[in-house]
Amino acid sequence: MKQVVAFLLVVGVAVVACSAEDSVTHFDVKPNGQHTHHSAKLGSTTCVFSFATVGGTNEDWQMTIKENGDKSFTCVIERPMKGSYLFFQKFSASLMGLEISNVEAYAKNQLQSSEYKVDSDTVSHVEGKFQSALSALMITAKPARKEL
Repeated sequence: MKQVVAFLLVVGVAVVACSAEDSVTHFDVKPNGQHTHHSAKLGSTTCVFSFATVGGTNEDWQMTIKENGDKSFTCVIERPMKGSYLFFQKFSASLMGLEISNVEAYAKNQLQSSEYKVDSDTVSHVEGKFQSALSALMITAKPARKEL
């Protein structure tokens, strides 16, 4: 199943089954080199994607937030149906207030784990290692465990 998910994300199709409760938003990624961000909410959960790109023309991107059955959330940020031809100078993403448990990042293929870093609540590019290509980013996060 994981190979199917990876294949479908590589060709630009999100494998997040959408329901009426999911949040789906569209936004333009403009290649102007300026740091910008897009955010969307599902209930009290907010997904934030920050980036700067250059090259080409505007691209239509999509952000989908889904609540999973185990109290975790998944945020998929992607250029639907196509790979991106823009050069990402930088990127970061988070599900605000939640702890990241899984990240998958794709360009034409899955990004090497050395190209991005995952802190407890943020995934971001690694300066000097990120190859500037991104077409899909999937983050799964859950409420942080409280210490007793």
